[in-house]
Amino acid sequence: MALESDDIFNRAIATLTRGGPHRVWSLIVTVFGDLAQGEGQDIAGPTLSRILAPMGVKAEAQRVALHRLRKDDWIDSRRDGRFSRHFLTAKGRAASAAAARRIYAAEPSSSPERWHLALAGPEPDQALSDLAKTGAAIAVDGRMLLGPGRAPAAAYGLKDALVLEADALSDPPEWLQAAFCPPDLVAAYGDLAAQLAELDSLTETWPAPGPDPLETAALRVLIVHDWRRLVLRRPDLPPNFFPAAAPIAACRAHVARLLARFPRPDLAAIG
Repeated sequence: MALESDDIFNRAIATLTRGGPHRVWSLIVTVFGDLAQGEGQDIAGPTLSRILAPMGVKAEAQRVALHRLRKDDWIDSRRDGRFSRHFLTAKGRAASAAAARRIYAAEPSSSPERWHLALAGPEPDQALSDLAKTGAAIAVDGRMLLGPGRAPAAAYGLKDALVLEADALSDPPEWLQAAFCPPDLVAAYGDLAAQLAELDSLTETWPAPGPDPLETAALRVLIVHDWRRLVLRRPDLPPNFFPAAAPIAACRAHVARLLARFPRPDLAAIG
């Protein structure tokens, strides 16, 4: 028996949220990065509430998250009659555009033309630990960072760091692949691949006329959000730097197919 449109949407949302609640501020970053990234684009407060509602986001949580994003100079707001309209700041647009090149890339990165290695001094350095969390480079062990491209100015702010640069690297051994993509990240890619495959199968026979603009927006945001959280955790590296067990290619293919199925809606149509 064929599923009704509402049933498909509800099951799709349940599939994409079964890993637990998302951070609301991070979801809002994804909403703007996918639906209103350009200069001059904004989203009315009620429209944002409608997009986030299927994900279980309450009004108070949305207000708190928007306050945080304004404080961090990521989002700004202006009054428009009874409501506020929210939009990315210049900082938010720049960061979103940089992330978009990787999030929506049809193919994985080719091997970088240059690499850098930063070796911290003998004293523990919190900057190294903090940097590893950003995904700009990989902490190979407690003192060493490896990343694509030239080393940033001042060697990431590490104290007494030794910095080396090279034009090429040999094929990474398994221990280095595991440093770039440890077991928990491999498992996360596996979970995402399973979720997206399930979503792909569930939505491929959506009865006409298909999802409405609000449903489309909610589905796109969750698909992009879950993919973004993984693909941006590590530098932009070619596939051979990741363990074969990590189904990154399958995730990328599902994301591309699903986003083509759910094209970016007109925000005005959401209301």
